[in-house]
Amino acid sequence: MYNFNDPLLNLHEITLSLLSENDPDILLNTILDQAIEFTQADSGSIALLDDTRKFLEIKVFRGLSKDVPEKVKLKLGEGVTGRCILTGKIRNVGDTKEDPYYISVRSDIQSELAIPLKAGPKSFGVISVDSSRLNAFDKNHEEYLSLLANYAAQIYTHQETIQHLHDRQYIQDTLLHISALLGREPDFKKVFENTAKLLEEKIDLKRAALFLYDDITHELSIEYSLNYSDNQIERSRYKPNEGLTGKVFSSKKPMAVANISQDKNFLNKSGISRMESQISFFSSPIILNDKVKGVFNMEIAYVNHGKFSDYTFLIQLLSAFFSQAILIEELIQQTESEIKNENIFLKRQFENNYVFENIAGKSKVMEQLFKTMSMAADSNSSILLTGESGTGKELFASAIHRNSLRKDNKIVKINCAAIPGDLLESELFGYEKGAFTGADKDHQGKFLIAHKGTLFLDEIGEMDFKLQSKLLRFLQEKEFSPLGSNKIYNVDVRIIAATNADFEKLISEHKFREDLYYRLNVIQMNIPPLRERMEDLPFICDHLLNKIAVNNKKNPKSLTAEAYAVLESCHFPGNVRELENILERGFVLSRGNTIDVSDLGMQKPAKNPTEKIIRDSISETPFNISAWISAKIESSSDGNYYADIMRETEKELFQLLLKKTFYNKSKTARLLGLNRITLDKKLKEMDIV
Repeated sequence: MYNFNDPLLNLHEITLSLLSENDPDILLNTILDQAIEFTQADSGSIALLDDTRKFLEIKVFRGLSKDVPEKVKLKLGEGVTGRCILTGKIRNVGDTKEDPYYISVRSDIQSELAIPLKAGPKSFGVISVDSSRLNAFDKNHEEYLSLLANYAAQIYTHQETIQHLHDRQYIQDTLLHISALLGREPDFKKVFENTAKLLEEKIDLKRAALFLYDDITHELSIEYSLNYSDNQIERSRYKPNEGLTGKVFSSKKPMAVANISQDKNFLNKSGISRMESQISFFSSPIILNDKVKGVFNMEIAYVNHGKFSDYTFLIQLLSAFFSQAILIEELIQQTESEIKNENIFLKRQFENNYVFENIAGKSKVMEQLFKTMSMAADSNSSILLTGESGTGKELFASAIHRNSLRKDNKIVKINCAAIPGDLLESELFGYEKGAFTGADKDHQGKFLIAHKGTLFLDEIGEMDFKLQSKLLRFLQEKEFSPLGSNKIYNVDVRIIAATNADFEKLISEHKFREDLYYRLNVIQMNIPPLRERMEDLPFICDHLLNKIAVNNKKNPKSLTAEAYAVLESCHFPGNVRELENILERGFVLSRGNTIDVSDLGMQKPAKNPTEKIIRDSISETPFNISAWISAKIESSSDGNYYADIMRETEKELFQLLLKKTFYNKSKTARLLGLNRITLDKKLKEMDIV
């Protein structure tokens, strides 16, 4: 019960009860009830400044319609309460009709008293009471409400300070948990996931995303996220200075927005609905060694200005944590890579000197080649592999890549002779949707796929002359643009090229650029033909037979002395590729654990050691075509004469031309008047190498 005889006693009792109250809403309601009861007012309200300090928002009210807080948001200087907070002085209006600033919120109000709530010299709110009577409020009312407002302001700001400290302590406790995660978990992905889950639990984090910058695409894309769908992740890509995320990346400074639905810089590329309660956005750059690696974003439901400030501080601490976590992970990966490289070096020291990956050889020429390969593998220089068809240039390229610092990334292979020039350009550099007829979607080129790895260009001598210019530009600038695109991609790719062509002849005939040749020919390795290193034959045969056994899931087999003697006396125009085909045929056709001459499909050694031994299918004896056709007619059924004879004739022709060109398929295709793709298709159909 209110004691009108001793208002100061009432004020003292109210103050004591308010000091024990922790809820700000209860505090404001109690103050307003006391103000109305003492002044015998018909209605009243307490309004506080919003975060912008430009508007008054009604927090509690009595005797007014429920929609008043939504309808009445007064600017500083508007209405009686607006003038009160602007001037910082009491406003006692005896007749509202006579006051130029009065704004009606109830038709029967004739007088109003407004008292400012102050924290030091600054006002942060207003207590306002209204009456349907003229001149309803006197000096006593003014003095009492002023004392009530003074006590209330001190208690309210004190409680806000306590709440702010409590929130800060809560954030500190959260940070301690995150620090513990960072200390015991080296995997950054797990650090991010555990941190995001903790923040979701502790501060009601709605969404979070960590963007990393891609030096190739020049875009920021989501690497890790909380509550983003796959489609939202794909859509959320930003260029530097684009949207809030891009601006934070470019400026290297954090940003915070109280309400993203009202910020034009928030592009909302992910397309998430903003119909829920007010959402605040916090963003901070991820900086590592003075370089911006990416951006960390958080979205949290707005609570109040104090928490908004706390979360603005929190995002900066989290981005610093994540920067350290990324650095730790990179250092661990670097250490692991160094250990792997050291293991490779030690393995090279102890492994047999006649085996390098899947390449066998003990001859002096191969020993020197292995040494060159080992040194070349540890560099990033371009390599040119030369040698006849079938010597294993692709195998050498793979071995160099697997023993290089790029071994954990891809080696991408492409045969320049097997693809027409115009198509080869799009295969190498890619194209954008709509670049040409049929380009219905973007296509990544081999250079982009091989980023941080190796690109093997087989039969580089067959590359179209115009396309050579674009390849030269890449080798000089390390950048390219896909067909139909203005984008410039910077990629880190090592080039290993291979050819069986005579470059001096190609250059003199203006079929190959001399400047490109010198760019490719930084390190040249000439792969010797098999006939020049026959001392390696036993090691190669043993290696290939083991490989064939594994591929066929069979027990290993060995060659008889006679079979080996036949192989030893061969010229091998198709080199190791031809030898492997012969051995595979013998392996499949042999019934026991040994492979004899008959299994190989070859003749026994001649008495004259210098006489060349060749396969039955590529005979050099005089050929009687009439007798051969007669024999085929005898063995063919009616109606099949033409097909059988033409098939056998075509196969014989292809084999003879392959032998003549030393198994150079490009030369064979030219002699036949076919393109390389058609030749490869026919050789496969005929079961020829």
